[in-house]
Amino acid sequence: MTIQMRHCVRAAQRGDKIAAEELIKAFKPYLHHQAKKYQRFYQNFDEALSTAYHGAIDCIYQYDLSQFEETVTEMMVASVHNHLRRESYSRTCYYQRVEKTIMENDTLTDLPEDLVSEDACPELCYLEDEVRTQLYWALEQLPELQQKFIRLHFIHGYSYKQIAQKYDFRKSTVGDYVKRGIRNLRILLAADEAAS
Repeated sequence: MTIQMRHCVRAAQRGDKIAAEELIKAFKPYLHHQAKKYQRFYQNFDEALSTAYHGAIDCIYQYDLSQFEETVTEMMVASVHNHLRRESYSRTCYYQRVEKTIMENDTLTDLPEDLVSEDACPELCYLEDEVRTQLYWALEQLPELQQKFIRLHFIHGYSYKQIAQKYDFRKSTVGDYVKRGIRNLRILLAADEAAS
């Protein structure tokens, strides 16, 4: 079995994908076992299994065929184990840093930049909702035509020409209504912010 594995390793190192797949298949139960063992450090089993497979692939391509004292099996076990240990240690350190950053002296601090994308940032989402609420409130305060034309132009994407055709106005008149409406929105929002 060991000689056959060494031949498979040699073939895989020369670019034979089937030989590499056969080696991986031979170690599949071990890879699954190790992934289950380290799963708690990952978001799901598939991530742990991916790290185990990465360790196996590294072993195949870095195995020194001139050394006879260590078998392919021993090297594979060591490589997979080391990959999973290294990855789980770095993940543990990362999550401890994140925890420390989030809660420091019982005070919520800023989240690390790489932890949450801008789209999913809770603070940013809250601020956007707050601005949207204020904007819709101010829009409701405008006269009917200003409100309607601003909604059609900025929210629904109508051009001045399309709005003019729909309501039987001149294009310049629609533009005036929109400009006055925006001016009134600025005044309302500034007054609301000053009152807060």
